[in-house]
Formats: sequence, C-alpha cells, structure tokens
Amino acid sequence: MKIICFYIHLLFAAAVSSQPWKAHGPLQVSKENPHYISHLDGTPFFWMADTGWEMLHRLNRTEIETYLENRKAKSFNVIQTVIISEFIHMDKVTNFYGDSIFVDENPEKPKISAGKNPKYQDEYDFWDHVDFAVETAAKKDLYLALLPTWGEWVTPRTDKALFNTMEQAYNYGWFLGNRHRKSENVIWILGGDRQPDERKNGIELWRAMAEGVADGTNNIKKQDGKADYTSTLMTYHSFTSSSKWFHTDEWIDFHTWGSYHAEVNNTTSYMAAIADWNLPNPKPTLNSEPCYEGHGINYAIDDNGVFTSADVRIAAYWSVFSGAAGFTYGCQPIWQFTDDTRKKHSPKAFSNWQDGMEMPGAKQVGYLKNLMLRFPLNELQPDQSLIISGQGDCANYIPAIRGKSFALIYIPSGGKPEIQLGKISGQKIKASWFDPRTGETTAIGEFENQGTRTFDVPGMSKELTWLKSGRGCDWVLVLEGMK
Repeated sequence: MKIICFYIHLLFAAAVSSQPWKAHGPLQVSKENPHYISHLDGTPFFWMADTGWEMLHRLNRTEIETYLENRKAKSFNVIQTVIISEFIHMDKVTNFYGDSIFVDENPEKPKISAGKNPKYQDEYDFWDHVDFAVETAAKKDLYLALLPTWGEWVTPRTDKALFNTMEQAYNYGWFLGNRHRKSENVIWILGGDRQPDERKNGIELWRAMAEGVADGTNNIKKQDGKADYTSTLMTYHSFTSSSKWFHTDEWIDFHTWGSYHAEVNNTTSYMAAIADWNLPNPKPTLNSEPCYEGHGINYAIDDNGVFTSADVRIAAYWSVFSGAAGFTYGCQPIWQFTDDTRKKHSPKAFSNWQDGMEMPGAKQVGYLKNLMLRFPLNELQPDQSLIISGQGDCANYIPAIRGKSFALIYIPSGGKPEIQLGKISGQKIKASWFDPRTGETTAIGEFENQGTRTFDVPGMSKELTWLKSGRGCDWVLVLEGMK
C-alpha cells in the first residue's frame, strides 16, 4: 500500500511540476543577465507569445480549449489577450455568451453575477469567462499576458475615453490584480497600441492602473503612488518602446515595442532591440507587435500582398539576435478569431482562425525558441564584430549574438559572409547550419578557432539546391567551441 501511495505521489508531483511557475518559481528579470527573463530559481525563460487579442470576446469555452492546446503544441508559452477590447461598444454585449463587462459603462463597477456555472446564463458572466481562460491556460502550462484595456479607452483617438481619473484607473487595476492574485500564470501588459503621452494625463493614468494591479495582487488598497511590485510582472505595449516613458519606473519589469505592419524588412525589428540593450540599467525588451502572418502589407492586401512566414522569420531573428528576450508572433485571422460566423474586425483577413492556426510561421517561431534554449541565455550578448564582410542593409542585414562558447548568426537572404573566429572559447569550433523553415540542423565541419572563414549558405531545400540567395533563403550559422 505504501508503494502504491509513493507512486501516486510521484505522478502527482510530476503533473504539478509541469507548470513552470510551480517547478521553477515566478518569472523575474534575470539576476545573471538583466536583458533576459528567468524563473526565481534561475531557469531561463524565452518569451514566445501569440497574439490572441480577441480570445476572451469571440471564443466559447470549447474553442478556447482548442486554440490554447494548438498553441501549446507549437511551443508557445505566452498568450497575449485583452480584457476591454478596442472594438467593444459599451452598451452592447461583449463576448460569445452575450455578457457585458461593466454596469452602466462604469469601469469601477464590473458586472458580476452570483455563481459561475457555465450551464446557467445568469450565473456565468464575463469575468467568469476570463477566469476560465486563465485556468485553462494554466492547465496547459501557458502564461496569459492580460491587457486590462486597449489603449483606446485611456488615450482615445476615435471614441470617448472610459478612464478619465486616476481613481478610476487605480480601482479597475485593483479589481483585476485582486481577482487574479492567486493566478501564478498571469502577466500584465498595460497599453495597447497607443502612446501613453497622446493624452495630457495619459502617463499618470497608466501609472495609477499599474499601482492598482500591484496593490490588488498584494491585497492592499491604498492609492498613494507607491506599491510593492515584486509580486507582479508588468510591461507596456505600444509601437515605440516603453523605455521612452517608463524605463526608470518601478512597476515596469521589461519593455515592449512593435515593428508592426507598414513595411517588409522593417529595421525597427533590430534597431529598437539594440537601443534598449544599450540603455543604462537595462531591462529585457521584446518585439511584441511584429508583422502578422497573412496581414496586408501597409494594411492594403489588394495592392501590396500579405506578410508571409519569411517576413515573420526575419522580424523574429532580427529582434532576438539583436538582444530581445523573446518574440511575439501574430496571425491576421487569429488575433481577431474571424470565421464564417464572426464579423471581421479587419476586412482583409483572408482565412478563418481555425485554418490560421496552421499557418507555417506559427510552427517556425517555435523552432527559434527551441534553438535559443539549447544555449545559456544568461551569457548572450549581440556582437556585430563577428561579421567581417557580407553585411548588407535592408533585407540583407545580418545580426549576430554569442555566449562564451557559442555564436548564432542569422543570414536572411543568402550569401557568403566572412566570419571572425576566435570570438568564442575553444581551440576548435564546430559549425552547422540551422534551417529556420524546418528546425533541422546540418553539420558543416570542424575548424581551427582563429582567423576568419567564409561560409557559403546551402540551397534553400533539397529540391532547390541551386537556390542560395533571395527572399526566403534564410539560414542560421551556429558556431560552437570545442576543447
């Protein structure tokens, strides 16, 4: 009997430990390298998120299960989603089940009903549905990065603001933090496209909301401009890095920015990462709004075509190999969860979300995550001095990042770059090609770790061995030191 109980205990422990926050502790800025995120016990965390912005509004319980399971299988570990959507109208229902968020459009009065049984419409409210998403994500070992409200409702461009006073922002933030104070898989992302200073008091409103989230998480209610932020992980989402406004703020743990959807080969993907890397007292930084797969280039699908998986890969590798602590993927039909039964927020979405889950870029960014976790993230530093010749501009920009005994060099459009050896430890180096389209690695050979060496990229595929340059001919050169 004792043996049976012992094995049951082991099985239970294994099930619990699969949740990274239980196995390794909460997320924090790495103590060893402040450019990266780690767990409390030092285990590295490489951010790989999907933009499921409209999940809480458009999907039912079964669909949320389906979507999250698909993302888990593709190596995502974070889902970015918004509570007050950019597209809601305060006097209309706001989710699949016909629920409203607030009473009388008052952000200090969440519409909460007694009970939470989904079988009864008068019990299961909007906030129960949010809880379900958080709990379902946790069961699948996923973090949910919750945006309390899209930026439009704090810094409006087209509609009236919902939040007008610091008290409103604080109290709403407090409600959210307090409701999810025991949810170990919740990350907070304030903002939502809007620059915080687009409104005169915008920065103060966001700071008040951050204070409310932290106080609610700590079960303390005292709006005094101070809070204990050690129990939260927070950032701010906009197209300019949050470091512009909040770098020295105590509440913000890491920065985000976006290369967005205006152009292919958007150099923001690496320039913003480099700029944040070089800040004094740096924090982790992320491209959390890159070009979305299937999104119209410069928002015009008919004239310009759409971003493909090749564009996604370029944005991802440019960002990560320039010092970003991870990457956020986006897909045009998925962020809005459009299909034949749901109106398109963006009419140019050419697919439904069910098919969108299988677009190739989603699996390919998972290969990037797996590659990075092969190496100690705490050692990483961008190092362009590895590139002696072959460096290009626009689509041909080659970023390089290295640790003590390894280096990773992304070659986006083929060519024959000349690489400086001797930058990593080891008498010899082992070189290989990593294919960002398939995740496969092909050995090149072993060489003396000195001088320079030119590496000629292989053909794009087994069928196209002659095609070594141009769009889609991207490769990662992996160098590993040997004793």
